[in-house]
Amino acid sequence: MKKAIFIGRFQPLHKGHCHAIRNILQKEDIGHLCIIIGSADKKGTFDNPLSFKTRKDILEKVFRTKIDEKKISVLGLNDCESDDIWISNLKSIAPDFDIAFTGNGWTKRCLESVCIIEKQRLYDEKHLNGTYIRSCIKEGKDISSLVPEEVLRMISIEEKKLF
Repeated sequence: MKKAIFIGRFQPLHKGHCHAIRNILQKEDIGHLCIIIGSADKKGTFDNPLSFKTRKDILEKVFRTKIDEKKISVLGLNDCESDDIWISNLKSIAPDFDIAFTGNGWTKRCLESVCIIEKQRLYDEKHLNGTYIRSCIKEGKDISSLVPEEVLRMISIEEKKLF
């Protein structure tokens, strides 16, 4: 069984991420999925409004059953000034991964010499992307069809001001 990683900023976690994670878990050759929260050291800006703790808490609530079954783990990875340091840091927190699932070009480029890459297209990329959802929050639009209920419950009034 393979150990996979799925890297994202999850700013915020949305139904496209959830769809991708569920698809990865349905693959018969994947024994464990390590969800890596990128930019773990960033918070309080429009691009990265939510703290690592908030993002981790949301993921753990949404995927509680899979975490309890030891099918998923959730870790954080800080940004780095160099790709090589970023890869080294990734390998130190998730040393045994065989395959990476990503839809991000930069992540793919960084990891293609390290492991197998499987492009993971997100469902409804037009609406299910962080930039669009953060803009909707900033404009006071309803995002309930775009994100899991846990996101709506956990994003505090203070955090909404950051969007």
